[in-house]
Amino acid sequence: MAIAIERNSPPVRSGAFGPQWDLGDEEIEELIDVIRAGKLSRLGGTKVIQFEKEFAAQQGVKYAQAVTSGTAAVHTAVGVIDPNPGDEIITTSITDFGTVIGILYQNAIPVFADINPATGNLDVNDVAAKITPRTKAIVLVHLFGNPGDLTPLIELARAHNLFVVEDCAQSQLAEYKGRPVGSWGDIGCFSFGGKHMTTGDGGMVVTNRDDFSDRLKWFTDKGNPRQPVYEHNYLAPNYRMTDLQGAVGLAQLKKVGAAVAKKQWAANQLSEVITSERGLSLQTVLPEARHSYWVYAFHMDPTRFRVPANQFAAALQAEGVPANAPYLVYPIYKYPALAQKRTYGTSGFPWTYPGVGRDIDYGSLSLPGCERFLETAIVMPMNPSYSERDVEHFGIAIRKVAAHYRVK
Repeated sequence: MAIAIERNSPPVRSGAFGPQWDLGDEEIEELIDVIRAGKLSRLGGTKVIQFEKEFAAQQGVKYAQAVTSGTAAVHTAVGVIDPNPGDEIITTSITDFGTVIGILYQNAIPVFADINPATGNLDVNDVAAKITPRTKAIVLVHLFGNPGDLTPLIELARAHNLFVVEDCAQSQLAEYKGRPVGSWGDIGCFSFGGKHMTTGDGGMVVTNRDDFSDRLKWFTDKGNPRQPVYEHNYLAPNYRMTDLQGAVGLAQLKKVGAAVAKKQWAANQLSEVITSERGLSLQTVLPEARHSYWVYAFHMDPTRFRVPANQFAAALQAEGVPANAPYLVYPIYKYPALAQKRTYGTSGFPWTYPGVGRDIDYGSLSLPGCERFLETAIVMPMNPSYSERDVEHFGIAIRKVAAHYRVK
């Protein structure tokens, strides 16, 4: 429970913040078009197809396929690269479970690499150490909108003939060396749930690879090309986005650039506060990268304060400013589905598949960079509706709490 740091001190602010997304007449008009046309499905509708074309253009890629969620996007990416049961896919140790679900659904083995505790992104050296003859791909998550170090990761992948999947759920419009994330690897995955833009639920998968274009379309539609004949070529789910979602996506896509720019402005103001406070430090952003700030994170040096990060965050909440620590209660490899291998009944599959190359005990796994990040990171939501006064309150609260708890 959050406790006021000073009994007679009022909180910095009270009241709610503005909305997470700009939703209004533009979305309503697009939805009216769909209702009047009477074609709510992607099949026969026009909005999803248009949404895909405009999203691909914004990302600077050849192909984009709309799906039902960010989780579906990653599953589709794994389905497109088509691993054999028991193949290994290396990914980050700090992410939503949606990054891992598609790996398990395709009966591949998730292998977790450590992260750089300053950036929150994959440690390339640890990824290299985890590669085996069974490794099929690397799934990179650009955490919080902060681009990972793509050049060495892609060079490593190419040297070992591995696919690179970019999980951009939190990083739409983030850039690395002047190019949008999602356009660097073999496949990029996006989410429109609680991220930079919304279609309620929904996601997008993008690629520049001509050899992936058909399977990308078909995997989201039960392996069915529909033309020239209706048939099912392989096992695949139905992840078709509805035209209602596509309509909202079209309107949101026109607004997302301004939304991200507003978040970047707010983050820049907060970074000035963080860098001026002893014991606090920024989430490191690579010099050639452009963070899109789905959320804002900073680090607290536990030796400089009298309380751990979770109590620091609770004090910020008591001041009327949203904050959270840790970002995850524990690393993803500690989740019961992985630590206890709860997947298909009591089979323990895919780990019990005879072709699996090694036994992985996730429960005993320890990755120091990941654990350090969770110990020190404090996360604050970023909304494009924040006013100058809202951001000023964030800064005042951070300074107040830091001054109160800092070791003199």
